[in-house]
Amino acid sequence: MSYYDEDGLREEKIYDETEDRLIVKTIYDNTATIEANKRARNGTPETGAYKTTNNGLVHAGRMDMGDIVRLINKGYNLLSADRDEVRRALLYVQNNEPWLLTIKGKPFAKKRVVW
Repeated sequence: MSYYDEDGLREEKIYDETEDRLIVKTIYDNTATIEANKRARNGTPETGAYKTTNNGLVHAGRMDMGDIVRLINKGYNLLSADRDEVRRALLYVQNNEPWLLTIKGKPFAKKRVVW
Protein backbone atom coordinates (compact mmCIF):
# COMPACT_ATOMS: atom_id res chain seq x y z
CA MET A 1 0.00 0.00 0.00
CA SER A 2 1.38 3.42 -0.96
CA TYR A 3 -0.05 6.89 -0.35
CA TYR A 4 0.96 10.55 -0.13
CA ASP A 5 0.32 12.52 3.05
CA GLU A 6 -0.27 16.27 3.45
CA ASP A 7 3.48 17.01 3.57
CA GLY A 8 4.17 15.40 0.19
CA LEU A 9 5.76 12.33 1.71
CA ARG A 10 5.09 9.00 0.08
CA GLU A 11 4.85 6.10 2.47
CA GLU A 12 4.97 2.49 1.43
CA LYS A 13 3.68 0.02 4.01
CA ILE A 14 4.57 -3.64 3.67
CA TYR A 15 3.39 -6.28 6.12
CA ASP A 16 5.71 -9.27 6.48
CA GLU A 17 3.53 -12.15 7.68
CA THR A 18 6.42 -14.55 8.24
CA GLU A 19 8.04 -12.26 10.82
CA ASP A 20 4.80 -10.50 11.87
CA ARG A 21 6.13 -6.99 11.34
CA LEU A 22 5.16 -3.87 9.43
CA ILE A 23 7.81 -2.16 7.31
CA VAL A 24 7.23 1.51 6.48
CA LYS A 25 9.40 3.21 3.85
CA THR A 26 9.14 6.99 3.64
CA ILE A 27 10.13 8.59 0.33
CA TYR A 28 10.30 12.32 -0.33
CA ASP A 29 11.91 14.84 -2.65
CA ASN A 30 13.37 17.95 -1.02
CA THR A 31 14.97 19.40 -4.16
CA ALA A 32 12.71 22.49 -4.16
CA THR A 33 13.57 23.25 -0.52
CA ILE A 34 17.30 22.83 -1.13
CA GLU A 35 17.15 25.17 -4.15
CA ALA A 36 15.20 27.80 -2.14
CA ASN A 37 17.76 27.52 0.67
CA LYS A 38 20.60 27.97 -1.83
CA ARG A 39 19.01 31.14 -3.23
CA ALA A 40 18.49 32.54 0.29
CA ARG A 41 22.04 31.63 1.34
CA ASN A 42 23.51 33.36 -1.72
CA GLY A 43 21.61 36.51 -0.74
CA THR A 44 23.11 36.74 2.76
CA PRO A 45 26.25 38.76 3.47
CA GLU A 46 29.55 36.91 3.85
CA THR A 47 30.31 38.67 7.13
CA GLY A 48 28.54 41.04 9.46
CA ALA A 49 25.01 41.09 10.80
CA TYR A 50 22.26 38.94 9.37
CA LYS A 51 18.97 40.46 8.25
CA THR A 52 16.65 40.16 11.25
CA THR A 53 12.91 40.43 11.75
CA ASN A 54 11.26 43.03 14.00
CA ASN A 55 11.81 40.87 17.07
CA GLY A 56 15.50 40.23 16.32
CA LEU A 57 15.15 36.67 15.03
CA VAL A 58 17.00 35.34 11.98
CA HIS A 59 15.54 32.78 9.56
CA ALA A 60 18.42 30.30 9.71
CA GLY A 61 17.05 27.20 7.98
CA ARG A 62 14.23 25.55 6.11
CA MET A 63 13.48 21.84 5.80
CA ASP A 64 10.66 19.53 4.82
CA MET A 65 8.90 17.13 7.14
CA GLY A 66 10.76 14.36 5.30
CA ASP A 67 14.05 15.84 6.49
CA ILE A 68 12.76 15.96 10.06
CA VAL A 69 11.68 12.30 9.88
CA ARG A 70 15.04 11.35 8.35
CA LEU A 71 16.91 13.17 11.14
CA ILE A 72 14.77 11.46 13.80
CA ASN A 73 15.67 8.10 12.24
CA LYS A 74 19.34 9.11 12.53
CA GLY A 75 18.86 9.95 16.22
CA TYR A 76 18.45 13.75 16.02
CA ASN A 77 15.02 14.91 17.17
CA LEU A 78 14.24 18.51 16.16
CA LEU A 79 10.74 18.14 17.60
CA SER A 80 11.90 17.17 21.09
CA ALA A 81 10.70 19.04 24.16
CA ASP A 82 14.27 18.89 25.48
CA ARG A 83 16.13 22.07 24.46
CA ASP A 84 19.50 20.34 24.60
CA GLU A 85 18.32 17.64 22.19
CA VAL A 86 17.07 20.27 19.75
CA ARG A 87 20.42 22.10 20.02
CA ARG A 88 22.27 18.82 19.37
CA ALA A 89 20.11 18.22 16.27
CA LEU A 90 20.65 21.79 15.00
CA LEU A 91 24.40 21.46 15.50
CA TYR A 92 24.33 18.21 13.50
CA VAL A 93 22.50 19.97 10.66
CA GLN A 94 24.88 22.93 10.83
CA ASN A 95 27.99 20.74 10.65
CA ASN A 96 26.85 17.90 8.38
CA GLU A 97 23.92 19.12 6.26
CA PRO A 98 24.48 22.85 5.57
CA TRP A 99 22.19 22.76 2.52
CA LEU A 100 19.27 22.91 4.97
CA LEU A 101 20.44 26.34 6.22
CA THR A 102 19.36 29.61 4.59
CA ILE A 103 22.30 31.68 5.84
CA LYS A 104 26.08 31.40 5.64
CA GLY A 105 28.18 30.69 8.67
CA LYS A 106 27.39 28.90 11.91
CA PRO A 107 24.22 30.35 13.45
CA PHE A 108 23.86 27.77 16.25
CA ALA A 109 26.06 27.92 19.35
CA LYS A 110 27.43 24.78 20.95
CA LYS A 111 27.03 26.15 24.47
CA ARG A 112 23.99 27.85 25.89
CA VAL A 113 24.72 31.13 27.63
CA VAL A 114 23.19 31.31 31.11
CA TRP A 115 22.40 34.86 32.22
